Amino acid sequence: MARLIHLNGLSRVGKSTLARRYAHDHPGTLALDLDVLAGLIGGWQENFFATLELARGHGRELAMRHLRQGYDVILPQLVTVHDRDPDPAFEAAVRAAGATYLEVALLVDDREHLRRVRDKRPINAVEARLQAVLEDPDSDLIDRIRGHLDAYLAKRPHAIRLDTTGIGEDESYARLLKALDST
Repeated sequence: MARLIHLNGLSRVGKSTLARRYAHDHPGTLALDLDVLAGLIGGWQENFFATLELARGHGRELAMRHLRQGYDVILPQLVTVHDRDPDPAFEAAVRAAGATYLEVALLVDDREHLRRVRDKRPINAVEARLQAVLEDPDSDLIDRIRGHLDAYLAKRPHAIRLDTTGIGEDESYARLLKALDST
């Protein structure tokens, strides 16, 4: 049965990296990065969050079509109580496609998270814009997002939690595969 694997977690914990790697290793899997999709929509620079909502709608349609064709979708996307509680449209799309929804929360401690934010080298304009916002010394955005994610995950007992503190990409990927194989 096809599955939508939602990789949730703070910005810069490795969601997109692991999604791309999973898709590369699993032919036919769609790595559906909504931030990348949002960057393809004109005007994203002026109102990223409105554009992200458009991208989410397009993403749900892409995911549903892909799942109905029997292929997995891996979705690297931060979702918190501030965004959705949870995003019922994605889960409804998965059910309508006759597929399985799995959520994996990639976790990291505060110190390591701040290091990863500082060390990140953006690979596109959307990432560069998000990076600038996250690195703003006058902003408490990272703390607010962490609080929103913690509150969201407290209501999601079935979400698989993977602590990636102190480990690299290879070990994180191995743990992801092991967790997915056990479901």
